[in-house]
Amino acid sequence: MSAPRLNSHSINQRIRTLTLLLVSLTTVLWGVRPVSGADCQAWYTVQRGDTLYKIGLKYNMTWDRIAAANNIANPNKILTGQVLCIPPAKAPQPTPLPTSASTTSVEYVKTLTDVYMRTGPGMEYSRLGIVKMGKVVKVTGVSSNGLWWRVVCLDGTLGSCWITAGAKYTRPTTASGTSPTPVPTLRPVVIPTFTILSVVRDQSVTIQTANFPAGMQFKVLMGAYGTAGIGGYYMTTLDSGSGGSFKATFTIPSAMHGSRRIAIRLEGTAGFYSYNWFWNNTN
Repeated sequence: MSAPRLNSHSINQRIRTLTLLLVSLTTVLWGVRPVSGADCQAWYTVQRGDTLYKIGLKYNMTWDRIAAANNIANPNKILTGQVLCIPPAKAPQPTPLPTSASTTSVEYVKTLTDVYMRTGPGMEYSRLGIVKMGKVVKVTGVSSNGLWWRVVCLDGTLGSCWITAGAKYTRPTTASGTSPTPVPTLRPVVIPTFTILSVVRDQSVTIQTANFPAGMQFKVLMGAYGTAGIGGYYMTTLDSGSGGSFKATFTIPSAMHGSRRIAIRLEGTAGFYSYNWFWNNTN
């Protein structure tokens, strides 16, 4: 008996069927989400022209974290239609803020305007409430830089409660609210600052300081724009040397590569700190 003959219509029909099976198999292979879905903040389907670096920019993270979350051995080999697990963003560990106080001969201060009471000696600390103008407050200490009074809290307890020591806002007084004789004068405090001189994209940033105290160690931190560098990536420790004005260049952390704007913070001992930000573009 001779074998059945296939006409061209039957052959074309079988080719189309085989093609549909291959397409379905490809969809199954690349459309299924990875097993580690519980550790993913989002799922991303690879588009034509995508790279792990470009995908990382969409989620403000480095490409290597996406590769690790998806067990990708070759980061240059991802396929259109592949579903990727986007791991959770790492929450930066905040740098502990100083709250210690030094002793002072001032026992009371009087507010010259409404001032905020805060949980620490600085504007970055949380507000606890408002001390109204004309209020006499018991002082329990002063910040190391002389800019903040530690005082009795609004509820009458002794805790970490602070108000500004600026001469425009508070002044030393007696328990009755009258000015003591003579009125102690606070020594002028110079606030360290710095400006951005130049940037090499994803490589380095050069700064120019002003009014820096001498002989002090400053930690150099870089982080996301808007954070003032608090909790940023630690890069190095700077010795202010003779202080005053000087230039310094720092490496941009690899985790910040591709970021448009970067915050930089110089955090020293005794409560001194300064921060700024820069465009991550070569100039």
